[in-house]
Amino acid sequence: MRSVINPAYRAARSAAARTRCPSSSSSLLPTSAAAASRVASNCNNNNSVQADFRRFKSSLPLPEDDHEITTDSEEPRLDNNTSSDVSDFTSDPLKAGTPSPWAVFDAWGAGEGIIDPLSDEEEAMLSPEMVRIPADDEDDGANLPNESDILATYDKLLKRKSSVHFGYPYNLMYNHEELYEFMKYSINNLGDPFITSNYGVHSRQFECSVIDFFAKLWKMDADSYWGYVTTCGTEGNLHGILLARECHPDGVLYSSRETHYSIFKAARYYRMDAKAIPTLPMGEIDYDALAAEIAKNKDRPVIINVNIGTTVKGAVDNLDRILRILKTLDIPRERYHIHCDGALFAMMMPFVDWAPEVSFRKPIDSIAVSGHKMLGCPMPCGIALTRKEHVKKVEQRIDYLNSVDTTIMGSRNGQAALYLWYSLRKKGLAGIKRDVVHCMETAQYLRDKITEAGLTCRLNDLSSTVVLERPMDDKLIKRWQLACEEDIAHVVVMPNVTKFKIDKFVEELVECKNTHGRMQPKREDSPLKKLESSSWGGSAVAPVAATFVEDY
Repeated sequence: MRSVINPAYRAARSAAARTRCPSSSSSLLPTSAAAASRVASNCNNNNSVQADFRRFKSSLPLPEDDHEITTDSEEPRLDNNTSSDVSDFTSDPLKAGTPSPWAVFDAWGAGEGIIDPLSDEEEAMLSPEMVRIPADDEDDGANLPNESDILATYDKLLKRKSSVHFGYPYNLMYNHEELYEFMKYSINNLGDPFITSNYGVHSRQFECSVIDFFAKLWKMDADSYWGYVTTCGTEGNLHGILLARECHPDGVLYSSRETHYSIFKAARYYRMDAKAIPTLPMGEIDYDALAAEIAKNKDRPVIINVNIGTTVKGAVDNLDRILRILKTLDIPRERYHIHCDGALFAMMMPFVDWAPEVSFRKPIDSIAVSGHKMLGCPMPCGIALTRKEHVKKVEQRIDYLNSVDTTIMGSRNGQAALYLWYSLRKKGLAGIKRDVVHCMETAQYLRDKITEAGLTCRLNDLSSTVVLERPMDDKLIKRWQLACEEDIAHVVVMPNVTKFKIDKFVEELVECKNTHGRMQPKREDSPLKKLESSSWGGSAVAPVAATFVEDY
């Protein structure tokens, strides 16, 4: 058994102590007055959190003049959990679906400016050696930091990561302090949300209220719908495609190549025939190609996934045009099934003035949307909604539960339903509307700033996802957590993205361009070349001309 304490641990423990209760002048802190007040309150009372239960009708950040930036004299760090030699994950363009992004971020600090990276000592505190779990009798962990010190450092890491989070569609501005008391309960909504089981520690009443809200938002008649709170948007897609297959066992699934990977995952799980339809340059499905493919298979039912915001470009497929295609091809209603992957934008679209309507007043069958994206939630979650008659095809009575099995998961996180209910009640329709307007307007600001800086950049009309040429510096990509696909990257503007942070980001983009140059298109039909297309509307800075080498 080792008895020598790691010197890095001593320094890390000291740093963690400063993090837990730093002085008011510490550069480790977010420098807004609100943040300083919170930290001072926590230091004066270590046994309780002085919660601010102001009723926020929107999750928009504090006014911009309350933000300051803390700077490093050294080159910006990557933080300990981002390896400098991480290889890029770029999907095979011949495969269907987009690459799988994954990120976990804490909300606190998201709107308080830009937080300093961890020091070397703090990074050591979170190294694999320091966070390992002793697993044998000879190793009692005596030379390891205690859990409180590790968690204090981890909290600071999450604050840092949240403050420079640009690439993934998560609203990090939320306040659920009033719900902390309920984390001590094992809240499990096992079984069907509308049929109570014998397990009494559940949040079904809140889950049903959430489902009722979205049913009304998407124009469903009373007693015509069924739904549940999922673990994420992917589960909602898995459920929607499962229902489609049960309704049409010999159907063919059609979806665009820029569809989220979960749709084609569902096709593999359920052994369905699936067609990956080409896309237009801005990311919408190629409608002519879709019509031609359906015409080839008119002897089989049609299952279509309609994207309400693609993963990389935020493109919204034109539901009305797809319905016209089905009518033109004389596909009767009983021979087609439409699932809508709502992801981020299906929750935003009803609040965008003069946007096309996506609702159950049209012949769609199911919709899935993420709950943690636009509303903001500390755990991934989502909502699946469908017509009631479809779910009967998968329903099975389970005596053990004294309920029915209708969902993908058996045990289901009852905390998620409670958090979604709380967010919807606190925000209300007006609060969600303000968040959506902020995202759309701020995305236009970002697009204009990047274009003015002489870089290629695009923004779809119904989107807050700004697509740009991929920066040449991987350190910048990792620092701002940009999502990349081949030679492009994107920023998803959420309520925690402010003009203050955008200005700093664009400043670093320009510095990157001046130091490392600009990305050249990887090939003649690469994602970056497609940003040149006039189908986006408006004008854009042309990408750097690539030297095309013909492959004989």
